[in-house]
This record gives sequence, structure tokens and C-alpha cells, in this order.
Amino acid sequence: MPLTDHKNHPYSFCRIDIDKIDPSSFQSRRYFDENSLRELGASIAADGLIEPIILRPQKNGRFELIAGERRLRAVREYTDMDDIQAKIVEVDDLKARRISNSENILRQDLSAIESIEATIKIIDVEMGKEPGYLTVGKTPLERVHKILSKLDSIRRSRERGSVVLETENDLSNKYVGQLESIFKNLPKPLKWQSFLLHDLVLLTDIPSKVQKASVKHSLNKAQTKALAQLEQVSDKVFHDVTRKNYIPFKGVNNSLSPEPALNECSAREIQVFAENLERTNQKKEQKKDDSQREMNTGIKIAMMMRLGIPLVRIAQRLNIHRETISKYAQKNNALIKKILQDSKDGFSTPDIARKYFIPQTLVWSVVLQNKTDQERFRALIWGLRTWDNWYFNDVDHRFGDDWPGRIPAQLVAHTLFYFTRQDDLVFDPMAGGGVVPDTCLVFKRKCWSFDLSDRMKKRPEIEPFLWDSKNPAWPVKTTAKPDLIFFDPPYFKKMADHYMKGSISDFSRPRYLEFFKNLFSLMKEHSKSTTRMAFLNADFRDFQSSPAMDEDPENAILVFDYMKLLEKCGWKITHLIDCPLSSERFSGNMVSHMQKNRTLGITRRTLIIGKLDQ
Repeated sequence: MPLTDHKNHPYSFCRIDIDKIDPSSFQSRRYFDENSLRELGASIAADGLIEPIILRPQKNGRFELIAGERRLRAVREYTDMDDIQAKIVEVDDLKARRISNSENILRQDLSAIESIEATIKIIDVEMGKEPGYLTVGKTPLERVHKILSKLDSIRRSRERGSVVLETENDLSNKYVGQLESIFKNLPKPLKWQSFLLHDLVLLTDIPSKVQKASVKHSLNKAQTKALAQLEQVSDKVFHDVTRKNYIPFKGVNNSLSPEPALNECSAREIQVFAENLERTNQKKEQKKDDSQREMNTGIKIAMMMRLGIPLVRIAQRLNIHRETISKYAQKNNALIKKILQDSKDGFSTPDIARKYFIPQTLVWSVVLQNKTDQERFRALIWGLRTWDNWYFNDVDHRFGDDWPGRIPAQLVAHTLFYFTRQDDLVFDPMAGGGVVPDTCLVFKRKCWSFDLSDRMKKRPEIEPFLWDSKNPAWPVKTTAKPDLIFFDPPYFKKMADHYMKGSISDFSRPRYLEFFKNLFSLMKEHSKSTTRMAFLNADFRDFQSSPAMDEDPENAILVFDYMKLLEKCGWKITHLIDCPLSSERFSGNMVSHMQKNRTLGITRRTLIIGKLDQ
């Protein structure tokens, strides 16, 4: 019998006085729409109750509700009925919870969030019979999330052929079989790995206000993720859309045809609306930038000082005297006090940034200056992943410039969290759009960054530097050595047309690999024993024009090749972290053509973590 099946329990049927029914202790539904309850009450009054509610007897002749709260509420609030038809079952708390959660999962009108929460409760109850499980976390979500994440990490390590500790093997042997049985016997069976990757993220990575809106409007998983994208683009539009329960599609103006409700819109429609809104906002911001003056010297100094750039380099970069820096520093202290006061008064980060003509990241740096890393993740409304799978697609546009191959700030922040501490020094040799220095600024890390492009007006903290492809030299003369080198170079051949002339992306394969060999060796010379390298790259295969079987490995550069180079140059690989991209970036026509041609694409980036091989 399935673990969540309740049909074989001995039921008795009778009508129960509604005043003798106490609320359920196991309710998963968070939101009850009054109009919907009213309609249900009218239907019950006219046609009767099609499916009885489920109760269990209590002391003093009372009953506790197990399943059917929506039906009970409709009868109580919108009919004249004094009693209700019920199925009575005598079960303990564990079986009552199983029945309640099973009923909720099978409800067609339950939102994705509520359904996931009901599934978590079933898993938690079943796993709770295993000694030691309840010590994993304080809440069902925390316990289920931690145990599934750990088991998935062990599984990935095995697949890569990495060494798995005996304790990890024991943990896997102890729990995997039980979990597979639980998931197989759910009311809607699924794989536990799929639940971890596609369902739990709605509770761990999506802001609570989006979750609440999803529940209120009964959205599915795809709609919820698209709504989260809209919230990130514009908090104001998100609130308008969720309050009015429709999306104001551009060009739709027909009073005879009402706007579709939010849950009637496809996830793609919500996503396209968010993307169009983002493009509109970017155009507006671009116009503002063009009309505004260059970032003033005081703000440039404030940013560079908070990133730990030495005063002598600041003076050289800005072409000012060091005494001038001290004068500006005093003014900046007054600005910091104003920012903190505005934040206490309830002003948002974007509003404060506009008020003082300063970058949002500088505002975040001030507002969060006494916070822990975990508190910073929460303030930015980011999920903190505790396994080796950090998404690449989820770009937060508050960090970095519009740049070819811009990486997500969340990816950088995770790297900082796991491999550095606050006030550590991060070295970014190819800063591009500035995501790394922006993230370091907000997460209280020092950061020295360099790039081929010189953008003094908006990016004074990124110092111009051209790497010599044959004999690379260190960009600065200093005895200070970095705690982390975060390295996100232009990918071989992938986006050569998008980068400036002279970029390594346009090198031949031998020259490209020779450059990295020299650079990895140089980085070792300027590192200390505890320095870590975080090298982000991807497999390059010329798959666009070749069937998979005809690809020439001599034209490819794989992550494996970079790993071999690193090890030859004295770096020991410690972690391989998957950074997947959405497969949706392949259009339908592209997929059709690739299938016809037997072409195999790429939707993964890899973050290679290494340390010096002592």
C-alpha cells in the first residue's frame, strides 16, 4: 500500500454538527479566496456536498478536521446548513498528517507552493522515523533541503569519479533507498533529484513575497518562476500586477474582453512581459546616464577605498594628490551617515542611489556594512546554495554593466562565501563588466580588478591593463598577495566579435592555451599558500556546424584541458562546480535544425576551484 494512501482506512459516514468540528493541525493551504468560497457555498447549498470532509474523533464528542477545510468554510460562512456530511476515521497523528497532505497534493486547485509544502511534510514525517534525521534542521523544509542536497552532492561526486568519504557513503546507504520509496509512493510520484532541482528552489531561492503571490493566485511552478523574474525587474510593477491580478499587456485595450487573470497567463507570457519591461527600463536608465554628469571624484574615491585599493594607486588613477583623497574621505563620512539615515527612514536602495547620484552597489555596501554574509544574501533576496550547482542564467542586473558574457553576481557571491572571509583580497585579472568588484563591494571584500577597456567615468575601480600574451607581467608592483583570484576570461572563439580587438578570445587554439599556461604560472608566483583560484570557463566545441560524431577534438578546448594546464602550473583542483544555463536559450528552430543534423549543444559552465599544490 502506498505510504500516503488512505483509502484502506476503516471509515464511517455520518452528518456532523459543524460547531463540533475543530480546525486541522495539518493544513497546507495558506490562502482562501472569498469569492471562490462564496461560489462553492452556493453550489453546495443547491446540489449538496459531492465529496465529504474527513474527520477524526476527539474527546468530549468533538471532531478534528483532517481534510476539507475549504468545503467546511464554505458551508459555515455561505450556507444555512448546521451540519455537514463527513467520513470519520480513527487514526493517530502520523496517519492523519499523511491523509491531509495526500488530499492536498491531489487537489487540482492547490498552488505549486502549497503542493510542494505538502510534499515536504509527507517526506519529513516519513523520514522522521529514522533516528538522527530530526537533528538535521529545525524545520521540515530545512531538514528535507539539507538531506536531499547532501545526497545529491554525494551522487555527483561519484559520477565524477571523485573520492567519497566513508561517512558520506554511510549516509547515502542509510537514506537513499528510503527516500526513493517515499517519492515512489507519493500521491503524484516523482524522482527526489527532480524535486530538489525543480521544486524546492521555489521555497529556497524565491522571495517570500513572490511565494505569497503565487499562493494567492494559484500559480504553477513555471508561472511562479516567471513572476519572480518580474519582481526582480521591477518591485513596483510586481506589486501592481499581483494586486490587480492581471498583466497590462502592451497594445491590448478591449473593454469587451477583460484582461486574463494572472493564473490564466502562461509562464512565457509573464516572462516576455518582464523581459520587455527590463529592456524599457534599461533604455530609460541609459538616457538618464547620458544626461547626467560623470560620477564625481568623491564617489570614485569612496568606491575605490572601500574596495581596498591603496591610496597611491587611487591618486594615480584619478590624477589627484593624496591629500585631496583625505579631504574627500571626510566628506564621504558625512555622505555615509546620510545614506544610513535614509535607509532607516525607509528609503529604498534605488531611491538613495538616485538621490545622491551614486551606484546602487555603493549604497548596499554602506547599508550592509555591519552585516554577516548570510544577512547580505537575505537582504539581496538571494538563495544561498549549499551544494555544487550554482545557476548561471539568473543574472542580477543591479551588479555589473551590460557586457558580453556577463556572469551572475550570485555566482560570485557564492564563491566569496565559501572561499573567502570579509576583508580578504580578491584579484580579478579580466573584470569585464565589473560584476566581481561590484559583488566584492557589497560583500565587504577588497578587490583589485583590471581590464583591457578603460572606463574612467563609470568604472574607476577597474584599472586598464593589457596582458602580454607571450610574457604576461603582474599588473601592479606590490608585496600584497590575494586570498582569491576570480578569473572569468573571454571564452575561446565563442564571442570574439563582441570583444575589443586584442582580446584573447580571438587567439588561435595553441596561442590561447599557451597564454593560459603562462598566466597560471604567473598567478602561482604572486599567490600565497592559502590563495584559492576560481576559474570560470566552459567546453568549447565547434558544434554549430558539425554533427556530434564529426566534431574534431583538435579544434576543441574542454574544461578538462584547463584542469590539466592548472595542474601542470602548480595548482591542485579542489572543486568542480556546475553552473548550468537554461536550455530554453536554444530556440525551436535551432533545436529542430540541430536534431536534424545530429548536433549536440552546450548548456553548462564550470567553476574550477584550485589551490597551490604544496
